[in-house]
Formats: sequence, C-alpha cells, structure tokens
Amino acid sequence: MPEGEDKKSNWFLWLIGISCLIAVIISFYFFYFKKDYDFIVEVACDPSRETCFQRDCSNPDDCPPNGLSDFKRYSLNAKDFKTCENEDCTKVCETGLIKCESVECTEDEEVGESCSTLETPTSNQ
Repeated sequence: MPEGEDKKSNWFLWLIGISCLIAVIISFYFFYFKKDYDFIVEVACDPSRETCFQRDCSNPDDCPPNGLSDFKRYSLNAKDFKTCENEDCTKVCETGLIKCESVECTEDEEVGESCSTLETPTSNQ
C-alpha cells in the first residue's frame, strides 16, 4: 500500500474517534449534569374522585413493583425528581412544589391499561 493512503486512513480514524468522544461527552453532560429529560411517574389515584388509569394487579407478575392498580401519571423533569420523598411524587406534584404535567388517561389494550370513568350521582325522585 502506498504511504499516502496510510496517512489518509489514520486521519479518518482519528476523526471518527474524536467524533465519538465528543458525542459521549455531550451525552454525559445532558443526562448526568444538566438532567435535561423527563420522568413519567405513577401515583395513587381514587377512581371515585377522578379519572384514573387502571390495570389488573391480581397476578403479581403482571403488576409493576409499585403495586398500583388505580393510578395517575405525571411527567416531571429529572432534576426535580430528587424532591420526591421515597420516590413518591404525590405530595410535591399535587401541591405545586415542582412543575408536574398530568398525563391524560388513554386506554391501551396491549399493555392492559384502561381508564376509569367518573360516575355522576343520580337523584331518585
């Protein structure tokens, strides 16, 4: 192989290596230091007072570790998650201590989630 082609391939390998290193450093900065991403958290919900996500937790293998069969979801920034006590964000989201956006309930048959419906009391005359 001629000597000129060897220098060109070394230059190309250095360029690829430096590009990969820059990508890793930028990702580390945004995900570790800046925490510029959102968490979706599940908190307990009372289906008699509000619309809730529902899942069947009769089989523990089909249920996540939080064990919630009636729940609602909030989206919050990762840097705010540290204010949640014992990884439960109910108090801080509902009191407005941190910015949490409520995730609207949508049914997902594939995952086994449905939405509860609020029943309006009917009066007997």
